[in-house]
Amino acid sequence: MTLQPVTAGDPRFRDWMRRYREEITGEAPSDAWLDRYLDVLFADQGTHRHVFWAVDKSRKVGFVVTVLSKHWADKSHTQGVIGEFFIYPEYRREGLGRRLAQALIEWFKTNGADDIQSGVVAGNVRGLRFWEAMGFQIARYALQYRPDRPREPEEED
Repeated sequence: MTLQPVTAGDPRFRDWMRRYREEITGEAPSDAWLDRYLDVLFADQGTHRHVFWAVDKSRKVGFVVTVLSKHWADKSHTQGVIGEFFIYPEYRREGLGRRLAQALIEWFKTNGADDIQSGVVAGNVRGLRFWEAMGFQIARYALQYRPDRPREPEEED
């Protein structure tokens, strides 16, 4: 598995980001929202934000969005953050997610990360189990104030 930088404006990446956002939110984002999101995403490409294709045997099988930056309070500490992590549905259950995660962890280590963080959307038990199997541990819970929205049901194992 190799990590290949995504070029800003790549229409294939735009299509796959739309599919990813639809999968995690339950609805496709508007074109205006997606265009703004991609503009922001690529504004820092190659500095502290890195957007990569996951390439396996010359096939693009997914993508990942990462951040590598100095800790806000301790500039001697470098943090790696996995923001978006997506294996295309037709390539799932083949071990490619594990191989992408391993390649990404190696990339972070090579680039000086002292720690690596990942997040999982509430209710995504399968995603949580995946990251735990990769050696990640729950370090904190993040909560959002949403008094007018119903609670998300938890996914079954």
